[in-house]
Amino acid sequence: MTAPLTRIVLRTFVLMLSEVIFAHPTVASDELSLPSRPSSVRISVTAYERIPIATLLAHPDRYQMRDIRIAGTVLAIQTETVTNRMICGSVHERTVLTLEDDSGQIEVIDRGACGKNMSTLKAPMIRAGEQIDLLALIMVTTTPESQETTAEATIRFLDRVRY
Repeated sequence: MTAPLTRIVLRTFVLMLSEVIFAHPTVASDELSLPSRPSSVRISVTAYERIPIATLLAHPDRYQMRDIRIAGTVLAIQTETVTNRMICGSVHERTVLTLEDDSGQIEVIDRGACGKNMSTLKAPMIRAGEQIDLLALIMVTTTPESQETTAEATIRFLDRVRY
């Protein structure tokens, strides 16, 4: 009787802890950033200042853990099915868009069912040659051997450019 009770208490604790950890949005690294959950506060993508891709790539640390706005033309799209259930618990699609603006190119990722894209438009619905406007969460990593810094951009909100 003690073991089942212990399991119930432990499960309850884990559920409560996960609600506390995952209920809070990502906090930006400075006080001037807009909220990190655009759809929850009904903020338009255009409310964010557009950052040129070259600026992001030149100074990725400035944008660590921040939602930033990028706009440009889709050059390439690559969608793959991720079957490793250890990643998010289910099979899902992962789409990588190669995006180009006047200053450079970057790959942005839509993690499908495992991601945080809150828009109704998903990356697999986009075609090469289309112009898009998006919010992306930037995660900066540094390779220990070479000290090379790279920025990974994960789509948080995606829209087609409206003329």
